[in-house]
Amino acid sequence: MASSQRQYNTLQNSERIATPPLSENGLNGYEDEIRRPLLGSSSSTDPEGNGKEGSQSWLRAVYEAGKEIWLQGKGMILVMLAQFFGASMNVMTQLLELESGLHPFQVLFARMSVTVVASYLYMWYTKVSHPFGTRPVLGLLIFRAMGGFFGVYSIYYAVQYLPLSEATVLTFLAPILTSYACSLFIPNETFTRSQQLAAVVSMVGVVLIARPFSSSETPPDSGEPEARKPGTTDEFQHILAIFAMMVGVIGSACAYTSIRMIGQRCHPLVSVTYFSLLTTVISFLAMLLVPSVPFSLPETGVEWALIAGLGVCGFLLQFLLTAGLAYVPPPPRRRSLSVSGGDDSDCKPTRSSSGSRATSMIYTQMLFALFYDKTVWGNTLSPMSWAGSGLIVGSALYVAVVRDGKKNAAAAVAADETAEERREAVA
Repeated sequence: MASSQRQYNTLQNSERIATPPLSENGLNGYEDEIRRPLLGSSSSTDPEGNGKEGSQSWLRAVYEAGKEIWLQGKGMILVMLAQFFGASMNVMTQLLELESGLHPFQVLFARMSVTVVASYLYMWYTKVSHPFGTRPVLGLLIFRAMGGFFGVYSIYYAVQYLPLSEATVLTFLAPILTSYACSLFIPNETFTRSQQLAAVVSMVGVVLIARPFSSSETPPDSGEPEARKPGTTDEFQHILAIFAMMVGVIGSACAYTSIRMIGQRCHPLVSVTYFSLLTTVISFLAMLLVPSVPFSLPETGVEWALIAGLGVCGFLLQFLLTAGLAYVPPPPRRRSLSVSGGDDSDCKPTRSSSGSRATSMIYTQMLFALFYDKTVWGNTLSPMSWAGSGLIVGSALYVAVVRDGKKNAAAAVAADETAEERREAVA
C-alpha cells in the first residue's frame, strides 16, 4: 500500500513538472488573446470604464497603418507627383507658345534659369559634396546635358503642332532605346529578344500616331481661334513635329544612358544642374544671335505667373522624379501568429518590387496629359492615336517592369544566399 501511494505521488509530481502553468503559455494566455478587443482597445474589458486608453490605442493603430502605407508607397507617390508637375509644365509651355507667341528658346530660358538657381541653392543648403562633379564623370555630365537639351527642345517645339497627349506618349520611346544603349555600354546589361520585340511594336505605334498617309482636313485660318489649338496643323507640320520628337527621343536616351553610367559617383542634382545650365546658356545665345528669337520679358500678369509656374514645376519634376526612383522602402512589417509562442526572426523578408512599381508611375503622365488636352484645349485623341498610344505605353511598361523585375530577382537571390551562409556559419 505504501509503495502504491509513492508511485501515485511520483506520477502526480511528473505531471505537474511536464505541464506548464496555464497562465504562461497555456489556455489562460490564449483566452486573454481572444478576449482582447480589436485594434488594442481596452474599453470593453476595463472594469473602471476608462475609454481614453482605448481611443489612444485605436488612433495609434491607424497612425501606424498610415505610416506603413506611406513608407511602402513613397517612391510611387513621388514619381506620380513628378509626372503631374511634368504635364503641368508642358501645358504651360503650350499656353506660352500658342497664346502668348513665345519661342521655345524663350520658354526654355525662363524655365531652366529658375531650375539651375534652385538646384545650386538646394545643394548649397544641404552641403552636397562636389556640387560641380568630379573629373572622372565630367565628360558624362556634359554628354548628359547635351542629350537632355535636344530632348527638352524637341518636345517644346513639338507641342506647338501636336496634342499634349501625343507628344507625351512619344517620349516613352526613350526608356526602350535606353535599355538597348545600356546593353552596349554597361557590363551585365542585356536587351533580350522580348524587349527587342517590344521596341518594334512601339515603332508601329509611332506610325499609327504619325498617320503619314492619312488625308488630313484643311487647317483653319490663322485668324480663327481654332488655329491656335495644338493638333490643328497640316500634314507636313504634323510629320515634322513627329520627326522632332524622334530626335528628342534619341537625345533623352543619351541623357538617361549617361545617368546610368554615372551611377552613384555624384549627387543626382549635379547632373540636373549641368543640364539646366547648358540649356540656359544655349537659349540665351539663341536670343542674342538669332533675329527671329528676340529677348523679351512677359507683358501680362498671366504670362509672369506661367513663367514662374514653369520654373517651379520644372524643378519639382526633376527633384521628385530623382527622389522617387532612388527611394528604397524598408522591409514591410508582417503580423504573424506563432502557435509555439516563438518569434519569427527566421522568416524570410518579403521581396520588394518597389522599383518596377515606381517606374510604372512614370506612365501616369499620359493620364494627366489627356486631362489637360480635354480641359484646356478641348482635344480628344482619334482612334488611330489611341491605338498607337496603347502600343507605345504597353511596350515601354513591359520593358521597364522586366528590367526592374530582373534586378529584384537578382537581389533576392543574393539575399537568400547571404542568409544561407549566415545560418551555416552559426550552425
